[in-house]
Formats: sequence, structure tokens, C-alpha cells
Amino acid sequence: MTIGIIGTGHMGGMLAALLAETSGERVLVFNRTPEKAALVAKRHANIAVAPDLRTVAEACDAVVLCTRAPDGEAVMREIGPRLAPETLLLTTISTVDLAAWQRLTRAVPVKMVPSLTQWAKAGVILVVYPRAIDPRTGERIQRRVEQLLTPLGKPYAVSDHELRVASDLTSCGPAFLARLYLAWAEAASKTGALSREEAEELIRETALGLARLLEAGFSFDEVLDAICVPGGVTEAGLAALASAEAMFADLHRRTARFASGHPPSQPTPS
Repeated sequence: MTIGIIGTGHMGGMLAALLAETSGERVLVFNRTPEKAALVAKRHANIAVAPDLRTVAEACDAVVLCTRAPDGEAVMREIGPRLAPETLLLTTISTVDLAAWQRLTRAVPVKMVPSLTQWAKAGVILVVYPRAIDPRTGERIQRRVEQLLTPLGKPYAVSDHELRVASDLTSCGPAFLARLYLAWAEAASKTGALSREEAEELIRETALGLARLLEAGFSFDEVLDAICVPGGVTEAGLAALASAEAMFADLHRRTARFASGHPPSQPTPS
């Protein structure tokens, strides 16, 4: 099996390195700037640079398109007719219209939204399958997608309607949580009791411990119940988080507005 990666930015570079490691298969990478592809190829003996898009399309059993969204359609128009029906076709471009891409190729296009957590071979990889596909083909494609991606994280199927909010929780989630932890460390340091570095270390170790509790089967509610004694100091602190739901509701509104083409500086049309 040969895996092709088109586009070797942060996402394509990560997937090339991880797939070369976890699959043990040959990985071909292509970038319109060959030097960038060569840098990725240096990461693993199984990675080689493809000379052109045609080579990727015709030599690979699985192709992952990781270009910028504006370049995606042009690349698909070039490689689509060259892909075999059995080629596994994935793209990290979350805005792709899968139905439109189905008209450009005999392969079945599938969207995937990875996360930085895949470097740790953990976390969720969101997957969107096209709606217009017969059940038997759909089952075959799903098995192949899960076989390829499961070593990197947990493939989790969602619909296009669910993708934006799910991406906030998974792909964007580590950044949002890291920002909260940094804000908490800064606030703790300003009490004068701890330095910023000490606060960050304590929060980091606590976050790792919480992750292990969750891996062991604890739910979020069970964590709260186990720590929050009625009338205790934890309950007093939780009162400060009473507006947390409103904060995250605003977060989802902002990301949805941005994804629909209305950056924060532009008002949403009424």
C-alpha cells in the first residue's frame, strides 16, 4: 500500500509522519514548493517526495488532500479523473462539498478533521462521509478509514451539520483549553502565593491526572461529585464559574460566524 499526502503544511506534515510510522507503508508527499516536501520526507525513512500530482494520483492506494481550501478544487480537478474507484480519498478541507467532489472523481471523497493531539496518538479525528453512497460501498470505505486512522486517534463520524461545533471541541479544543489554563496560571500568580511557572506546573500535572481519571472511566459528573463537598471550598470556587456556559456559547457563536464567512470585524447580516 502507498499513501499519498498532497500539501505538507502543519496538518499534512503531521499526517505524513504519523502514517509513515503507524502504518509501516510507503508515504509519498507532494508540495508545489518541493523544498517543503523534502523537509517532511526527512522525518521518516518511509516518506518520499512525489515529483508531481499525477504520480500521487496513479501510484497511491490512499490519497489525503491537505491543501488550503482555495486550492482544493483545482487540485481535485487535476487528480480526480486519475483516481481509481477503489482509491481511498480523504481531505482535511472541512468546507469541501463532498457531493460536488463526487462529480469530479470515481473515488469516494471523505472529510477528516484531525487534531494536534494525534501527535500523542490520542484524541478524536472527525470524519464526514458523503450522503449519496450505497450502503455496501459506505461500509467498505468506513472500514478502510478506521483501519488507517485508528492508530492515530479515535475516528468519530459526524454530519456536516455537526462538524463546526464538533471541531470546536476536538480540533480547536486543545487551544481553547490551553488558553484557559494559561489564564488560570496568570491569575494564580497574581495572588502572590505562587510564581507563574509554579502555577503552570501544578495545572499541567492536574490536567494529566484528570485525563487519567477519565481514561479509567470517571465521568465529568463523577469527578465533580467526588471533589465538591456541599459547603466546602470547591463549591465556593465553582460559584465563580457560573457564567462558564455563556462563555462557551459565545465561543461557538463566534466560530460559527467566522466559518460562515463573517470574521469578528464584520457584523453578521440581520
